[in-house]
Amino acid sequence: MKNSKAYRVLQLMRPIFHEEKQLTYSNHKEKLVQRRLHVKPLMDKLYTYLENISFPQGRLKAAINNALKLRKRVYQIFEDGRVPLTNNPVEQAIRPSTLIRKNSLFAKSTAGAQANAIFYTLVATANQNHLNIYKYFKYLFDHLPNRKDEGLEAYLPWSKEVQTECHK
Repeated sequence: MKNSKAYRVLQLMRPIFHEEKQLTYSNHKEKLVQRRLHVKPLMDKLYTYLENISFPQGRLKAAINNALKLRKRVYQIFEDGRVPLTNNPVEQAIRPSTLIRKNSLFAKSTAGAQANAIFYTLVATANQNHLNIYKYFKYLFDHLPNRKDEGLEAYLPWSKEVQTECHK
């Protein structure tokens, strides 16, 4: 594995991300200058290696072709300092909705799907209100069965008592 071409590509990618993390700048123009100076030579080295791999096969061939096809887009980071090196933060942000969509396929009934939607909505809303999810659900399970009135406002993630009891 350590002698494989795919492993070598990973070895060439690591310094790119490391250098990007080490950049010091106060604005996007400075970031652009720093990227061109420190990251671009590493990116060039990676793409030179990809271009010179002879007779790749299977998934490696597809990955190399894809990387070469996207090169112009990748190199936009050297044209605009606001363009991120990676889209990982965006992918992490949409991950919960992707999981919800996949999990919804296993709901055995409409009521089950609705229960899942309510659960995920509670989790997302609690997160948005900076609550510890475990504490919030424990709070709900401890207090809701014993409530005196029918109102639920006191149990919503933004209520003062919930914020006091369950804040991260």
